Amino acid sequence: MTRLSRNGVSFLARRWISYCIGLFLVALAIACSVKSELGISPASSMAYVAGLANGWSMGTWTAIFYTSFVVLQILLKGRAFEPKNLLQVPVSMAFGIVVDFANYLFSFAPDPTCYGAQLCYLALSLVIMGFGYVYYLPPDIIALPSEGVMQGISYRFGLKNSTAKLIWDPLCVIATFAISLTCLGGIVGIREGTIVAAFGNGLAMKVFMKLFKEKLSDPLLGVKSDAGVPCGSQSQLG
Repeated sequence: MTRLSRNGVSFLARRWISYCIGLFLVALAIACSVKSELGISPASSMAYVAGLANGWSMGTWTAIFYTSFVVLQILLKGRAFEPKNLLQVPVSMAFGIVVDFANYLFSFAPDPTCYGAQLCYLALSLVIMGFGYVYYLPPDIIALPSEGVMQGISYRFGLKNSTAKLIWDPLCVIATFAISLTCLGGIVGIREGTIVAAFGNGLAMKVFMKLFKEKLSDPLLGVKSDAGVPCGSQSQLG
């Protein structure tokens, strides 16, 4: 095996390691926001409320909803949907397992006893999410389905990704409201933390990408951010 091919395999391995670390951190950020009890991000709120409604784990419902998001992408993009994006289905299932594991880890953390403690958990979730972006985005391997739907909306209606996000987030919140009211008889999972996550995750991405612009994901990737963040990435993680 030549030195070039060895380096190529090594770089591919580092990309996948960076990607997996990023997804794990994203799952930790979601679990941390759940611990705050102040509401979670729009894309994850449906899974959280559905889990409360029927007793299945949040990770199970994350896998179910994310898989349905892949179907929604197919409907939105039609022939423009790339077959490689079907890999989002196994990624969704794996991510659901990681979400459950992250929630298990945070079950050992002390429950917040005051509003200040809740805000601390919420702030910590943004920090963890920011680190997650640093490792998840640069490898540009497989987008989570929540991102894919936003890109599908952008494609179908000729909108910017930022505009598509303003459509997708409220739709997720409306769906969460419907599940919550129908199955739980009240509003659950949607609070001020949901709004903070909707806007704060994007801010965290910008801050941490700028912070690590000289050595983004180094030593795992060993590349700088001069090449930019994958164009489809729009703070829809979690």
